[in-house]
Amino acid sequence: MVIALDDIPVGCEPATNGLEDFESQARLPPADLVAYFRENPQAADRVLQQSSDKRYTPSTFIEETETGYRVGWYDHGHKYLQHFTDFSQAAADYLLFSFGRGRLRCQTI
Repeated sequence: MVIALDDIPVGCEPATNGLEDFESQARLPPADLVAYFRENPQAADRVLQQSSDKRYTPSTFIEETETGYRVGWYDHGHKYLQHFTDFSQAAADYLLFSFGRGRLRCQTI
């Protein structure tokens, strides 16, 4: 699997409130960040909870769905959605997006 970063959508700003403990992880290369969340599922649970606890907009979000997870931007509605079946990839995309580093792109070749 190849993991790369896409650009942040225009108009989206970093939204790091409550994620200060993850600042060093947000600097990891994307594949290493996915591996970090895979090896530390409790950390992925923490970012999911942090997103659920947000009470401001606009901002990034991650949420569980019937088929996995979705990550995106909320500003008067859900925008720029990405869907993941892998929780570690979803958590990595959310953290990267929240810190303004980019959006996760996973490709199988």
